[in-house]
Amino acid sequence: METKTLNRQVFETSRVLEYFTEKELRAQIGYDKPYWPVAILRELIDNALDGCEKINVAPVIEVNIKDDIITVSDNGPGIPLEIINKSLDYLVRVSDKAYYISPTRGQMGNALKVIYAAPFVHTGEGYVEITANNEMHHIEVKMDRIAGQPKIDNITTPFVKNGTFVKIYYPNSTRLLLEPDYDNNEYYYNEKPPTAIELIQGYVVFNPHATFILNGEQYQPTNKDWKKWTPDMPTSAHWYNVETLSDLVAGYLTKERSENGHKKTIREFVSEFRGLAGTAKQKKIIGEYSRANLNIFEKDGDIDRQSLQKLLINMQAESIAPKPDVLGLIGLEHLKNWIINQGGSEPTIKYSKKKGYDDDGLPYVIEVGFAINKDNNAKRIMITGLNWSPVIGEPPDSTLQHAIQEARLDPHDPVIFIIHIARPRFEFMDRGKTKIQL
Repeated sequence: METKTLNRQVFETSRVLEYFTEKELRAQIGYDKPYWPVAILRELIDNALDGCEKINVAPVIEVNIKDDIITVSDNGPGIPLEIINKSLDYLVRVSDKAYYISPTRGQMGNALKVIYAAPFVHTGEGYVEITANNEMHHIEVKMDRIAGQPKIDNITTPFVKNGTFVKIYYPNSTRLLLEPDYDNNEYYYNEKPPTAIELIQGYVVFNPHATFILNGEQYQPTNKDWKKWTPDMPTSAHWYNVETLSDLVAGYLTKERSENGHKKTIREFVSEFRGLAGTAKQKKIIGEYSRANLNIFEKDGDIDRQSLQKLLINMQAESIAPKPDVLGLIGLEHLKNWIINQGGSEPTIKYSKKKGYDDDGLPYVIEVGFAINKDNNAKRIMITGLNWSPVIGEPPDSTLQHAIQEARLDPHDPVIFIIHIARPRFEFMDRGKTKIQL
């Protein structure tokens, strides 16, 4: 009798699908499922504001939420085609902020990937439109069940429109963002997700120069000429240590490899930092590396930190550490106007600010506003912000949480409390970048 043997094959299973699961998205976004629409909306607004500030225009951000469709548009330069195309590759992270140390918003670093994945987790498919730079991208996500991975199609059509326009089809988004039902057990939390209106109010209080529009209702700026640190400004060598500078160098070298592009010289690298654009300073800093490329710091598949440390010391010696004032100050007048509009009693308004340097030598600005609501039946209004972006949920640091508890600012107290911190870098404690260590 003939005996057959099984010739076992080695099969491969794509891990891309892991990104399209509730567990992984919870880690990426940093919040549970009911928070996803507002977290995604915040990331889109963050990126829109940063985009406008890159070209020094007063931001106009319009948000519309209707029939489970979320749209966000701005008057910025438009998302670069490179970022849109690379965002479709779930094997890499795509960000123009990842390795630069500077006070910018939109620190998630995977916003577009999350936007494609979150609706898919709800329904098994997703559809997003992105219009920028005279093209509309129709991005559709479906499941290839044979390959065991999502199938992402991007069809482009010509479309003339300034700025960026993002349209997301998201199940239950209208209810969660505009009319949440917290009596429904599925969406009941001790700390409830903010509504879209509450999120927009957070942006209004931290961005005096911006116009926000939510479903037709406008929130006008108080100072279109307000100045802060913007994403187009060169970062300071004083904000880096050898590890963070190594990450930046590695990012440049990886980009050179993958794109077979221009090899950046050390002089070009140095010239990108604040206060180091002058030729004389560059010559003094570079010394023996006058004609060398940045890849000279590559050693056995790693960065030669000892050599890079010497370069960093020279860069810091030839430049001046930025003072806290360059980060920008929201100011009493704007916070006062916002508090009064929220029902705050003007005689009770208190404002305090603190500027300085932390243990890492990084500058910071902390601003606090407080008032008693004229309506004794009003509940507490508390907004925390990091680098001009409102925090979702509880304050992101245990020290802040403890201070609020010590001050007895309970949820049912008729008070208005605002705290904002500007700093070049925050030490995030989770992948979703929702918790920090001050």
